[in-house]
Amino acid sequence: MSTCRIMVSEDPAAVSAVAWDAVAQYSLMSSHRWQSFWAAAQAPSLPRSRTAVIAVYDGDHMVGHCGAYRYPYPLPFKQAWQRRAVRSVMWPINPVNFHKPPQVHPEADPDQVLPLLLKGIDQLRLKWLAPAARMVMLDQRRDACLLGHLQQQGYVIAPGITDTQLDLVWSSFQDYLGQGLQGRHRNYLARCYRKAVEAGVELRVIKSPLACQDQIMALLRNVAAQNRSETLYDDSFLKAAEQYLRQDDVIVIGAWVKGQMAACTINYRDGNSMIQKSLGMDYALAQPLNLYRLIMAEGIKYALDSGLNSIRCGFSQYDIKGRLGFEQVDTLTAIKASPSALARLFTYRSGAMQTEGKTLDRSPAGSSSSRARGNLSGKAGPSL
Repeated sequence: MSTCRIMVSEDPAAVSAVAWDAVAQYSLMSSHRWQSFWAAAQAPSLPRSRTAVIAVYDGDHMVGHCGAYRYPYPLPFKQAWQRRAVRSVMWPINPVNFHKPPQVHPEADPDQVLPLLLKGIDQLRLKWLAPAARMVMLDQRRDACLLGHLQQQGYVIAPGITDTQLDLVWSSFQDYLGQGLQGRHRNYLARCYRKAVEAGVELRVIKSPLACQDQIMALLRNVAAQNRSETLYDDSFLKAAEQYLRQDDVIVIGAWVKGQMAACTINYRDGNSMIQKSLGMDYALAQPLNLYRLIMAEGIKYALDSGLNSIRCGFSQYDIKGRLGFEQVDTLTAIKASPSALARLFTYRSGAMQTEGKTLDRSPAGSSSSRARGNLSGKAGPSL
């Protein structure tokens, strides 16, 4: 790789989509269309959120890349104006984040490409005057090579967010109900479905999400406000999805109570997996009818009907997810900061992002125990 070069740009159009996707393979969130979508879909903020692409070339051949963004994360103040004001003031301390770990072309040597990608990340961090670069949802085994290079380049590796995953080993939703759930959890879910039917609830995949954009955004804002946060998305993010993503890349599942939308999930199809990224709810309508549990079950049904292999549902609500068969997956976070003493500041995890010390009521017989992805403390054991 004597003719290698690094390119850093804030315009996804600066790189060839074909060359980029040859590296990304089948990963949606590493794909070129995702970089274009995310640049258009991020929630407005002051200062404005930023996105960038980093690519390594060997001659004219792209051999590795990663997509980065910088989002002013709001602190959990009660009032929205307080969150917006403080996140603007604290913009300088926000790190560079990544959609997925850096990707290397399957025919390239990771030991040669990864150091160059990490050098490109340093260049971007300097350009943006960011105090740190942060990678989350890293896996001890899958990302072993990357983790080695990260440590060599001065990254601190720390326990990360506890994610949740359901491996879809059943041929149908009925088989999942019968084989994947403990009897008491299956019976409770059946009672929830009966109660929902009696209340006039309709659960279904939304074929044209853009037509429901206002209702969906209102529900997403409700959940963000409940958690003293802000939405990940611009008001027109579904228009951006329609413009840049393929039809089956984004799956929006909705719940209606007597014709009024009361809950929704924003899901993305990433290869053979589905990732639940965001939840929206009208709490007054949704909570008495357990719509959170039901809309998650509908996501499992959709994934099984579509022949997918797994669902990732992120952090929080571990008890409910455990009763639906999801298992915990420990992840790692990698941080490089200047000065290096600040690294630990950026490994912060809220109580909602971890399950240490908690005993979850998991599902069944036939399920493996919680996946031990490993972390630096040796404990067994992831959305925008």
